[in-house]
Amino acid sequence: MLVREFVNDQWMPSCRGLRECTLIGYRSALDRHILPEFGDVELDEVSAERIELWMAGMPSEGAARKAWAVFRSILRKAMRWGLLERDPTIQVRPLKRTDYQPEVLDAGQIRQLLQGFYGHPLEAWLICSATLGLRTEEALGLEWGDINLTTGHVHIRRGLQWVAGHELTVEPKTELSRRTVVLPRFAVMRLRQIKGKGRLIGDLNPNQVDRRYRAWCRQHSLPCVPRRNLRHSWATTALAAGVDVAVVSRALGHSSIETTARYYLRPDLDVLKEAQKQWANTIMSK
Repeated sequence: MLVREFVNDQWMPSCRGLRECTLIGYRSALDRHILPEFGDVELDEVSAERIELWMAGMPSEGAARKAWAVFRSILRKAMRWGLLERDPTIQVRPLKRTDYQPEVLDAGQIRQLLQGFYGHPLEAWLICSATLGLRTEEALGLEWGDINLTTGHVHIRRGLQWVAGHELTVEPKTELSRRTVVLPRFAVMRLRQIKGKGRLIGDLNPNQVDRRYRAWCRQHSLPCVPRRNLRHSWATTALAAGVDVAVVSRALGHSSIETTARYYLRPDLDVLKEAQKQWANTIMSK
């Protein structure tokens, strides 16, 4: 069976339960990289050597990693279904992921950003984005009805994505993503003053939110990071402030503490200096 036939007739139909944005990503990798190279090749003729040469010719490491992951999933499913005797990707060394260190805001910059959005139509959205460690889609999907302004509890029930030119409401990414988080006191007090109805972003779509957020930051010389990095900023500042990594992991909705530690536990030099000071005091006092 040709790779193209297996992909279109069996593999893609088996993926129908996945998120639309995931399926679009799969289709992009297939149409741009996988099928042009392997579409007319028999499944059992795909070799490790050809895969390595194909990956080496990719336009970027990111594209190569994405295409590699999708193609590996295809071949492994073909093997599980008895259409392939061996998985050639086992013999291929995948590209090593570079150490990703996103740009984040420190505590002072977060305070400056929140102050700079005082009275702005997106203020409620920014408060929740900056103080709760939400994924981008989770913050966009928040409604006033999800926020208890007495207890400060915020229920994460949905996400809002912009996929192929239209809005898409999605379920939380994982079961642990369907969670309740808690606003800091100052945020609760401010949200009480500006309380509205419906979505925190009003009638704006995700693209419009992004443009207005960036434009306001530029116009008022505010510290600005991509919206997804507001989550990173909360996590890194919380950890630097001494919040336990297990607590931060739960707030982020991660499936494991290891994920939190890997991507967010990056103490700055001041924190490391204080840690050494505490360690030295312990040693010298004995």
